[in-house]
Amino acid sequence: MAALRAFPEELLEHILAETVVSSANPSARPPWHSPADTRTRLAPLLVSSQFHRIALPLFYHTVVLRSPKQSRALVAALKTQPSLARCVRRLILLAPSETDVETLALLRDAGARIRYLDITLPTEESGLPDALRALDGLEELVVRKGPATYLSQRGPRAVLEALADLISSCTKLESTTVSFPLSADPALSTLVGALAAAPSLHTLRTPVPSFWSPTLLAVSANPAMRRICLGDDLSGMGKPRSVMASSLFLSAARAHMRLSDLIRAGTSVIGWRTRAWTMGSVAAEPPSATRESACT
Repeated sequence: MAALRAFPEELLEHILAETVVSSANPSARPPWHSPADTRTRLAPLLVSSQFHRIALPLFYHTVVLRSPKQSRALVAALKTQPSLARCVRRLILLAPSETDVETLALLRDAGARIRYLDITLPTEESGLPDALRALDGLEELVVRKGPATYLSQRGPRAVLEALADLISSCTKLESTTVSFPLSADPALSTLVGALAAAPSLHTLRTPVPSFWSPTLLAVSANPAMRRICLGDDLSGMGKPRSVMASSLFLSAARAHMRLSDLIRAGTSVIGWRTRAWTMGSVAAEPPSATRESACT
C-alpha cells in the first residue's frame, strides 16, 4: 500500500476507471437480478481511503438505473452528497419512473454535464418529459422501447416529443440510436423531423424497417449525416452483423442515392455490389474523445 501511495494520482485514476466506471451497454437483466458487475465495481472503493476518494467520482461517471428502487437510492445519495451529481456524465434509465424526475432535477441544479442519455420509453405518463428537456448538452442519445410499450400510448408519445425538442436544442448531438424501426407512425414524426435537422448528427443506428417508408429518407437529407447503421446489433461494440439486401426496405432504398450511400457507409449489406463513389457528405471519422475528468 505504501508503494501505491507513491504512484501519481492521475495514473491511479486511469487504472481505477477501468474497473469502476460502468459499461454504457448494460446487460438485459430483470430488475430483481442484481448485476454482479456492480458488486465488482464497488470493491476498489473499499481498499483504502485513498482509493475511495479517487474511485467514488468514477463510480458515478456512468449511472445505470434499472428500477424505481435504484432511482430512490440515487436520489438519497445525491441529497446526502450533492457534489456527486457533477460527476455524472452518462445516464441510463432502463425503467423510468416519477422518481427519475427528481433525479434529473438534482443533476440539473448541481450543474451536471450529461453527455450520454440512454432511455427506455415509459408506459405511463409522468413529469419526465419536462425534466428531459433540460439535458441540452447531450452528445449521444439512445432510445429504447419495451415489448409491452406502444407508441399509441400517451406516456411514450409525450417522451418522444420531449426527446424531439431535446435533439433540436442539443447542438453537439453527434450520434443517436433508436432500438425500434423508424416507421411513418405519426407518433415519430416530430422525432424524425428533429433528427433530419440536428446540426451535428453524423450517425444514426436503428433496425432495418420491414417495409419502405420515407422516414429514413427524410433523415438522410440532413447534410451532417455520415452514416446510417442498420441491424439488430446496435450497441456500437465490435463489428456489426451484416444484413441482407433482399429486404423490401433495402431494395427500395437503392433508388435513393444519398440514402443508399449513407447505408453503405454504416452497414455491411450482403448483396449490394460495391461501387466506386466519392461522398463529400461523408467525412473522415473524428478521433475518439478521451474520457473527461470524473468531476469538474
